[in-house]
Amino acid sequence: MNDVHVNTERTDSLTSPVNSTCSTQRWRDGTVFVEGIIQRVGDLTGLQAREALIQVLDRDGPSGLAQVQGDFVAIIETAHEIYAYKSLTSQFQIFYRERDRVVANRLYTFWDEDSVWNQDYFARHCFIVPGHQCLSVETPLVDVQRVLPGELVTFRSDRVTRQQLVQRQYRYNLDRNQSREEMAPEILRLLRDSVETRLQARPDAEICVEISGGLDSSFIACLLGEHPKRPIRGVMFSQPDIPSHAVSEQYAREVAHRYDIDLTVLPPEALPRGMPESPSYSDEPSDFFWYGDIFSRAVAEIAAPGSYIFTGYGADQLFLRSPAFLPYLLEHGEYSLWKQTLPGVSRLLSRGQLNLSWQCLLSLIPAAWHRALLNTPGLSQLSAWDISDVNMDRMLTNEVSWLRAGKGLNVYSQERRQAEADLFSQGIICDDWGYFSAPRTVCQAHFDAKGLVDASPFCDLALLDYIYNEVSAFLIHDFEVPYKSLLRQAQAGVVPESLRQRKSDTFVFNSFQLRYIEDCRAQFDELLQEASSDWIDLQKVQLSLEQLSFGMATSDTRSVVALLGYLQWQKNFMMLAPTLQKQPEAEFHRAELRH
Repeated sequence: MNDVHVNTERTDSLTSPVNSTCSTQRWRDGTVFVEGIIQRVGDLTGLQAREALIQVLDRDGPSGLAQVQGDFVAIIETAHEIYAYKSLTSQFQIFYRERDRVVANRLYTFWDEDSVWNQDYFARHCFIVPGHQCLSVETPLVDVQRVLPGELVTFRSDRVTRQQLVQRQYRYNLDRNQSREEMAPEILRLLRDSVETRLQARPDAEICVEISGGLDSSFIACLLGEHPKRPIRGVMFSQPDIPSHAVSEQYAREVAHRYDIDLTVLPPEALPRGMPESPSYSDEPSDFFWYGDIFSRAVAEIAAPGSYIFTGYGADQLFLRSPAFLPYLLEHGEYSLWKQTLPGVSRLLSRGQLNLSWQCLLSLIPAAWHRALLNTPGLSQLSAWDISDVNMDRMLTNEVSWLRAGKGLNVYSQERRQAEADLFSQGIICDDWGYFSAPRTVCQAHFDAKGLVDASPFCDLALLDYIYNEVSAFLIHDFEVPYKSLLRQAQAGVVPESLRQRKSDTFVFNSFQLRYIEDCRAQFDELLQEASSDWIDLQKVQLSLEQLSFGMATSDTRSVVALLGYLQWQKNFMMLAPTLQKQPEAEFHRAELRH
């Protein structure tokens, strides 16, 4: 006979504060633990949706979780089984170890002095393989895996089974007769619903929103402003010396004034410098760790405990046009549509149609072959092999000279493409289908201690389904009109008109990254001296770090930033894990089958 050992720190009380992202409810002879936001169960939202979860389980069992909409993970414990589930677009994680049937929502519970670091995970991270912290079961620790998006993992004494409950087979709609006016109202409705259901899920949480003065975050701020009973705190990062940022600040203030948002504008000198004096815990490393240490930490210092932190993250993936649409059309045999689209891309990029056609053809050869051309002495200097106008991902992704660990970029890239095809298909242009997990990976170290919750309405599955199933790709990848014109159409009457018509809203982070690396150079040099020479070539890493300090952008310098993020995270993880095992966070939950 098996029983379930339930962590008493979390389940002795089966009621949760209304603003907590964690809840535990009784179900039959066990419990249901949820971390994250449940937005909708059928027609129910808010706290009613959370309570309706039990009715779904009564009717359909654990597989009924596939019907629940939201950004969440769940661990269900019964007398003889443990079930672990992750919603398709969730930023949260569940980790498990098959050999002893341990399941938890934090990685630190698996750490001990015998733990072994996962070399393939390290290599994927240094290569910056898109989506590896979401679409790959591997974690930083050997023998510890993650629950994949939309997956239900069942643990019994004699076996562990994995079932894909939710997946998508997206493929672009190529209807040239659709209009923005026809399709935009539903986008507005879906985003309003996304914001409203998040607010209903945590009815007493204070609200903070990052506003850049651009189209994406300003739209979310305006939709929040439609709920005047919830006071809103706004945060903007400004660079007053750059003319475009002065314009952005003006737009951000206009949004704040129109919707009564209490806006704080932070110039560069008001932002944190360097690493935090007291390290904080994060389950996994991020190649954007420096962004978290600067901007996420700044937001955490301003926001009230337990706040929602709303952002415009995810809008680019849905609404930003890409010249990669050209080789996409060619690859899918849409030759007539490719020919019709080519002139607009040519004018936008100021590139000849013949040049773009050649780049499209090169994009269709296997990545390994193209990479070989780029790296062949005598050929690598020829601009003829450059396809960065239509395939920037191919140009930025290359072997890393200082990396010794792992199976190589080609293997990881093939595995990534297969994982993407299995979960979302290859019918959509997306440079990183794992982007849903990125906000938490970047922010966790700064947000969790204060109970802050990232909220990214553009990442909602209902919105993705509409954009990728119903909306014509030509409304997104339209090169004859201002960028994000479909999103601008959806903003009509909500976002101030002057902002809605702005021409550009790019925020450049390079200077912040370089300053951070410079501020922390001594700490990084110390970390590098402790790194395994079996995994990296230290001399080449130091050369890449020097090149980075001069602003050089290569695969080596991009990856050295990821390496520094890993080493910093690894040191903090080993330092904090033993303490957290003795004094777990309030949100921690662990389940274990015992024989």
